[in-house]
Amino acid sequence: MKFGLFSINNGPCAFPKTAAAVAKAAEQAGFESVWTGEHVILPDPQVPPSPVAPDHPMLDPGISLAFVAANTSKIRLGTGIIILPQRNPVVLAKELASLDVLSNGRLIFGIGIGYLKPEFEAIGAPFDH
Repeated sequence: MKFGLFSINNGPCAFPKTAAAVAKAAEQAGFESVWTGEHVILPDPQVPPSPVAPDHPMLDPGISLAFVAANTSKIRLGTGIIILPQRNPVVLAKELASLDVLSNGRLIFGIGIGYLKPEFEAIGAPFDH
């Protein structure tokens, strides 16, 4: 069985010192991976089914994992998830390929379609498609 640690890019881990310390400790403890979550925009006011309040700190998954990669050497780096309909897929592919190269092949890429209509509306992305 392999164990991973979720939320390396949000809450307390949205702060660099904490993220680095948690990632290093997870690697030393034998965790297989660390994972990010993603919400580009959090609805304000919070509406169901939004998982967290609008002021909850949540950093970009790719940038956070690049930082974690620079502070670790073997732990796998997972996007759990990136909301694909809110991203340009070609630009995202380039960003993630770069992250995979810089981390020596440690990236695990997880995608999803999203579920918060206000998030899509805030960035001008079609929710119904």
